[in-house]
Amino acid sequence: MFRFTHRNPEMQIVKQHTALVVVDMQNEFFKPAKGTYYELIEDSLKKYNVAENTETLLKTAQDLGYYILHSPHWYYPSDLQWNVPPGAIGHYLIGIGFCGRKDPVDLEGFKDSRSDYYEPFKKYLMDGHTCNCSPHKHFGTIANDMIKQLHMRRVQKVIMAGPAGNICFESHVRDLIETGMEVAVVRDAIGGAVNDEGDGYAAAITNFRFMCNALWTTEEAVGRMKAAASA
Repeated sequence: MFRFTHRNPEMQIVKQHTALVVVDMQNEFFKPAKGTYYELIEDSLKKYNVAENTETLLKTAQDLGYYILHSPHWYYPSDLQWNVPPGAIGHYLIGIGFCGRKDPVDLEGFKDSRSDYYEPFKKYLMDGHTCNCSPHKHFGTIANDMIKQLHMRRVQKVIMAGPAGNICFESHVRDLIETGMEVAVVRDAIGGAVNDEGDGYAAAITNFRFMCNALWTTEEAVGRMKAAASA
């Protein structure tokens, strides 16, 4: 039996207090390749045109002068010293060599690697304005500086997109809600994996319907961003 619940209360954008937050804008997630995270989310990325919609959001935010913050996902060789089992997906990611980097400051072998930024997004992520945060190490923001960076900009409202909708992205959403942020998720700029238990995209969207202030399409998000910028 389905029970009707309230609709999302919506979020009114105030440009100077609003940021576009994107998670995992890397080849590992967007560039077709065997043995990468892309394989888990490929169907949903194609179905919802996630790469194209994400670029639309990035371009709109850049053109209109919104804050853009990016939370990347990297591991270093020293992270292999962990003695705590990393959970199911963590165990899988270690096995496929997920987003490995040689060192925090040594970029040898980084360019065009699985860890590198997805090429079509580089003109937004590397424009000198976007804040590329320190890496998150598992799912959410506890290991990086995303929340501090938002607070230091007096951001109160975030528009969010990211390919791993039901895992890393959802953890970021939950973390930001817990800090008191208003959160709008762009529903066709996220992906999700499928396993034996079901569809991760559907699970994420169901949760966002309960948790978030708004669930927008890319078209709706862009329209609202433009309207707020011209107010």
